[in-house]
Amino acid sequence: MNKLILISGFMLFSFFFGAGNLIFPPMLGYTAQSNMWIAMAGFAITGILMPYLTVIVVAYKNGGVESIGNKVHPIFGLIFAICIYLSIGALYGIPRAANVAYEIGTKNLLPVHNQWTLIAFSIVFFFIVYIIALYPSRIIDNLGKYLTPILIFIIALLCVLVFINPEGSVQQPGGEYTSTPIVSGILEGYFTMDLVAALAFSVVIVQMFKLNGVNDHKTLVKSVIKAGLISALLLVIIYFSLAYLGASTTHPGFKNGTDILTFNSLRVFGTFGNLIFGIIVILACLTTCIGLVNACAAFAMEKLPKISYKSFVLIFSLLGFLVSTLGLNLILQFAVPLLTFIYPTSIVLVLISLLSIFIKFDMQYTFIIPTIVTLIISVLQIAVDYDLLNILNSLYHLLPLANIQLAWLIPFIVLTIVGLVIDYFLSNNAKPETHQN
Repeated sequence: MNKLILISGFMLFSFFFGAGNLIFPPMLGYTAQSNMWIAMAGFAITGILMPYLTVIVVAYKNGGVESIGNKVHPIFGLIFAICIYLSIGALYGIPRAANVAYEIGTKNLLPVHNQWTLIAFSIVFFFIVYIIALYPSRIIDNLGKYLTPILIFIIALLCVLVFINPEGSVQQPGGEYTSTPIVSGILEGYFTMDLVAALAFSVVIVQMFKLNGVNDHKTLVKSVIKAGLISALLLVIIYFSLAYLGASTTHPGFKNGTDILTFNSLRVFGTFGNLIFGIIVILACLTTCIGLVNACAAFAMEKLPKISYKSFVLIFSLLGFLVSTLGLNLILQFAVPLLTFIYPTSIVLVLISLLSIFIKFDMQYTFIIPTIVTLIISVLQIAVDYDLLNILNSLYHLLPLANIQLAWLIPFIVLTIVGLVIDYFLSNNAKPETHQN
């Protein structure tokens, strides 16, 4: 069992650790400099802690994304689940990972970059994804035993060599990390979208334990908590190491984490730097894509049981390939409003679901009121971001924290308390009637 938990923890880590997770911490460290530790503490809240709590909630509820949304309304639960799987699946998450693998992983390895090289790369990439995701019982072996340890080893080697031979010393912070480093770190972790991904990945982890004979609910939850903790600890070590790598980089003018990592790879590995960095990125994207295809296929098969799992793996692999050929910029433009729409709502539902584990009375309005209001605020934010209705701009900016894209946070806290009060009194009023009956 301990071996299964360890391997499952590695697998969960590989699902979370995509290319975005690889490039965010170095840029944070590069910008935050002496405020790096404070900023990374904020990053860890939304980039590590929140996804870990999501894993626990899904395992405890034993129902996946839809069951969490059903607390609001069954129709809402179904639509919410479909939006989640579309956003992290074929419309965004899968093709984005493939494009990042191509754009970054082969940037300095291929002599020519054009549409045809993208198509050729995507064919090979998605063929590997398809083959590994085709056999769900073997995913835990393929990812947990092989790909993830290789990925961790390469990143660890890069970070250790930078620790031994840093380019320079940590300087004064810059940008948004000068005055509010912890808030900036929280927002950086927020935009990793790992909480949304966790809603799907958690189901895969639960399935893996069940396939290996863990069917008792308490044992299952404890096993998932331990596997999630292993993943979280690995993320903490890797993220903070990558942040220090960025903070110790004094070469000026870097615009993103990709350039920082490429620079340090070349500096410590020499002529093989580009090859090493390319392998890191491709492995990170590959493991993420495998997890996404598996999660999407499992969900689709649950809704359409007449179609086999293998058929859905083929469908999502082909869809991922087709969308990936559109190019990264177009994919990102298409996905931004979808992610803005679902991410705050996902956070709200996870936090309320976590709260419901410890609350003894039935929580109905505690789910409905904050979720619906958060959904409305998210739509309002999209309208403001795309300047759809000028009259809404002033209304949106009346909300606290609207200037840092957290306009939903205060209403969520207040309305959750309101919902708890309503549910508490409704629960108490219902008790005498139940007794009389």
